[in-house]
Amino acid sequence: MQADELSNELWRERGILENLLYKFTTQRLLVTNGESRWLGRCTSEIEALKNQLSTTQLTVDVLSSSLAQLWGMTSEGSPTLRELVAAAPAEGPWAGILQDHHAAIVSLAEEIRTVSEENARFLKAANISLQEAGQQTGPAVTYTAAGSAAPTSGAAIIDRQG
Repeated sequence: MQADELSNELWRERGILENLLYKFTTQRLLVTNGESRWLGRCTSEIEALKNQLSTTQLTVDVLSSSLAQLWGMTSEGSPTLRELVAAAPAEGPWAGILQDHHAAIVSLAEEIRTVSEENARFLKAANISLQEAGQQTGPAVTYTAAGSAAPTSGAAIIDRQG
């Protein structure tokens, strides 16, 4: 049945959203603990999950449209979960099941939005701190063969006698 297929795909979407929330939370922990070494990997994993989510949402749209036709809905495009809940047959379990999916997805999306906004603030603050630290260090200093400091104006060769 098409409602079963849609429900299964909504479960898949919820799983991706939970993983996305986990990765955003991990990203925040990495930033707040100064573990920048793993930020690139975490960001790549977030992007991969976003791509999976896009694919899953496309499948949900197709299945929602098909189910809407089966239930006699005449709207253009893909109906929302709320619209499907309203159109679900009264004698079956689908209104409740789809409502539960909708509530869970909305809740996860809100959590993801909150954490990703916090991450953006933390990352911006960390970037500003790095820039300020770089401005305070002054020019690079190397040392002569005699051991005295010699400021450099760019790249320097480490071993000239090599």
